[in-house]
Amino acid sequence: MLRKILIFLLLTSPAFATDSPRLLTYPPQKIMGFRGLDTLSNAPLLEDGRAVDLKNVKLSESFDMRQRDGFNTVNDTTLDDLDLSSPAITGIFDATFSNSTSFPIVFLGNKLKYDNSGTWTEIGNSWEASPITTGQDNQWQCVMALDTAICTNDVDVPMEISSTPAKSALDVSDLTDTLTKTKTIAFFRNYFILANTVEAGTERPTRFRWSDVGTTETYQDDNFVDISALAGDEIVGLAEIYGNIYAFLNQAIYKVTLVGGNDIFNFDKVIEGFGAIARDSIRVVRVGNNQSAIIFLNKDKRVFLFNGLVVQDVGKIIQPTLDDINGARIQYAASAYDGKSYYLAVSNGSATTNDRIFEFQVEIGEWTLHTDIDANAMASVRNNNITKTYFGNYESFVYWMDDPDLVNDVDGALGQVDSVGQDDGVTITSAQTIIDAALPTGGYTGAIIKIESGTAVGQESVIIDHTATSLTVATVFTTTPDSTSFYSIGAIDAAYETKWYDLGDSPRKKNFKELFMWAKEASNNEVAITYSKDFSVTIDSVEENLAPATSALWDSGLWDVAKWGTTGDKLHRIDMKGKGRFVSFNFENDSIDESFHIYGYTIIADALDIR
Repeated sequence: MLRKILIFLLLTSPAFATDSPRLLTYPPQKIMGFRGLDTLSNAPLLEDGRAVDLKNVKLSESFDMRQRDGFNTVNDTTLDDLDLSSPAITGIFDATFSNSTSFPIVFLGNKLKYDNSGTWTEIGNSWEASPITTGQDNQWQCVMALDTAICTNDVDVPMEISSTPAKSALDVSDLTDTLTKTKTIAFFRNYFILANTVEAGTERPTRFRWSDVGTTETYQDDNFVDISALAGDEIVGLAEIYGNIYAFLNQAIYKVTLVGGNDIFNFDKVIEGFGAIARDSIRVVRVGNNQSAIIFLNKDKRVFLFNGLVVQDVGKIIQPTLDDINGARIQYAASAYDGKSYYLAVSNGSATTNDRIFEFQVEIGEWTLHTDIDANAMASVRNNNITKTYFGNYESFVYWMDDPDLVNDVDGALGQVDSVGQDDGVTITSAQTIIDAALPTGGYTGAIIKIESGTAVGQESVIIDHTATSLTVATVFTTTPDSTSFYSIGAIDAAYETKWYDLGDSPRKKNFKELFMWAKEASNNEVAITYSKDFSVTIDSVEENLAPATSALWDSGLWDVAKWGTTGDKLHRIDMKGKGRFVSFNFENDSIDESFHIYGYTIIADALDIR
């Protein structure tokens, strides 16, 4: 109801319509919402509401825009041990069993751990059966099959994890030619599928092998098909929709149908010329009318949606940005789907780790992107009846990506370095330590510390431990900070840059007067608004406080804003200056302990002569 009242007031205010016949309001008779990123269209041709640049913001079907929530460590600790050296997380899987037991399992280094009611506990020992080869690129894929989690990393023998939990090698000893690894797996119609295998030391890149029905450990030598064996291709991944399983090769997609009888499976090529490049980019998502589709990344850095018949290039609108993906690492992309958004973690530019997440909000078909989230592994996990997106970084931490209670990543602080030392602790040796006697009280383990100015400016590292006066980091700073170095911890750099608006009349100059903005009130909300004209010149930047007024607007006990205003919405009028034909806005906040949530805006200007 409050939103309807505010819209009515905005659209019927006489100041918008009667002050001057030259007065322009844009968009006319409505408020501009926020849509996703478009880096394909030329600047003047972008659709209204779209962004030419953005980061660390979330959109919704109401076309509002807010800073993303902070990520938080799972179990408030690293998974690192003394015999490890902060290895990358290489797999996360939410294992759910018929006895109502469920827990996330996590691969790191040569170890496998599970969330034991809030404590990361190793499953077995690293030297026992089913060893794990360390390495950040040895990413694991897992599926549930007959009440067992089965996992593969295309390097080691596939592994089984029971509800106990206990680990063991998958028994494929029925095969005459010993199977030592497989790239991708699936459990389909009571058959366990292994695809792209190595058997008797020979690579079988297009092999699709299956177990006997109703088992994962009984096999016949001839129960396989080599799909397009001579095409020089390989099976990258498998996904199931509408009762069929689809095999994604680099250059083709095959539909695999259970037909029974002597053939058991039938194989039909449904897409020729392109397929998937990254196994862990392949996810089943829900689209309109409760239908399903498969989303994936291909070798040309394009993101496609496949409904079983045709493909749609859903990434086309941000293709210039996708083109910045490091092609040498594209096969190590990771992803997750939480029921609303598809998250794709990739390495940007020359990065050697995944340092950027593209978010495709499937419900509204819009793209955003997130920084400072270094995800080598991702998964959707059910926890306390909530679907959470977990990611694992390269320093042995697992995080919940969107904690609604956080406006910082883990926790926030600002400070100045006193000195730099060395730490030797329970799980670390000879680690670099930042000393700050005035370090604010907080929980910083797992947060990112960035040097904002002074020596080592621009460098960052993950905090793996801290005391009341020191911060121990996972990776040594290339340039050692010193007493000139000022740092931030956990800050979320959120920004949204609009298209260039001509207010419906490109040739005419305008005198920019006001920006009316509708935003959510909250005690820690603030946004910086920078506006520019004619594709180049910055006119001004203002800080707009979105917190409730400290004095009572309604002078009564019931309507005291200081008491009740923290959950309200409010119109903000930002005075503007300057003249031009086009105007754009950048909404931004990169401060700790602050956030923003904006519902929309309207631009007010005077029309001047065409000259």
